[in-house]
Amino acid sequence: MFYKYLLVKEEEKPILYLYVNDAFEFSNDFNAQQNNYANIYQKVDHYLKRSGITYPGDKVYFVKNGIILGSIDLSNYDFQNHRMVEIIDSNASNKLIDMQNSNGLVEKLKLEEYVFGVVSAEMPAIFQEETLKAQAVIARTYAFKRLSRNLPIKNFNSTQNYRDRTYLKELWQDKYEEYQYKIKKAIKDTENEAIKFDGDYIDSYYHLASNGRTEDSSNVLKLAYPYLVSVPSKWDLEHDCVSRRIVPNDYLSKLLNIEITKNTKVDILMKTIGHRVKYIQFGDKVFDGLILSNRLGLDSNDFTVSIEDDYTTFTTRGHGHGLGLSKYGAEAMARAGYNYRQIISHYYPNTYIEKIND
Repeated sequence: MFYKYLLVKEEEKPILYLYVNDAFEFSNDFNAQQNNYANIYQKVDHYLKRSGITYPGDKVYFVKNGIILGSIDLSNYDFQNHRMVEIIDSNASNKLIDMQNSNGLVEKLKLEEYVFGVVSAEMPAIFQEETLKAQAVIARTYAFKRLSRNLPIKNFNSTQNYRDRTYLKELWQDKYEEYQYKIKKAIKDTENEAIKFDGDYIDSYYHLASNGRTEDSSNVLKLAYPYLVSVPSKWDLEHDCVSRRIVPNDYLSKLLNIEITKNTKVDILMKTIGHRVKYIQFGDKVFDGLILSNRLGLDSNDFTVSIEDDYTTFTTRGHGHGLGLSKYGAEAMARAGYNYRQIISHYYPNTYIEKIND
């Protein structure tokens, strides 16, 4: 099964890479339903003993054809009794979580390692420390909310992204040490903190950039959350987030099921409190602005329309659904001297930050 190994140090911690042959059945060896998940620990233990390898670390990665297939944490397994163990720690930052990967593998990692991967993926590392702190609290809030409801945490979804250290080393290159220290400090400075409303974790939505004002949840989620309300975000105006999409009229005609020509009447009938298109009329048909922007792949539903002979131009302001924190707005606030608590309080009004210790 294993034909060679590589033992290296990363951040002064030993890491073991085991190279697997073609007999390694990825789905079977990690299938907890068939009790094979424990078997992979036994196979690793047998290989280490047979090869005379003394490994003082916990993390083991499996490599096949130069690709890391997955990993396990040896600290989670009782080799004497051949069973998984639960590690209990009063410090929430050391809490182990299960993260589902897109390849089906469930990886165990510390909560703060997950937060590190999310902050690194969602925020440019060059951003201000207070911006990174705000994102750390938001990412942790998302994780606590999912855990409190026994919902899976995934490294692939539309809510928040996650990047592992292998990816980040390639991305940051010679800036890796600098950036990882900066983000780890932001996480440490906000250790165990999460955002709550009325005793419960909030749904911590965020977006790239607003159009100068965030959106009310009732216009996006069809539910009204007291902390996802429209607030001014004038700082976004410093980041000119304007984009254009040119759509051929024949394509737009098929999409809207109406003939679009230069003479077609276009009228924005209503805008939301966040200054985004609520309803728009093409000819004699009325469309939902949010649904239309999603179907067209526009950056936001704050848009204007210009129809020419052969194509229609949609010009948008902002990027994303507009709910909750604006990344570029938060960054501009940090540069203006606001701290992460003030940033969170502005974008999630009526909430409070609580330190979670269990």
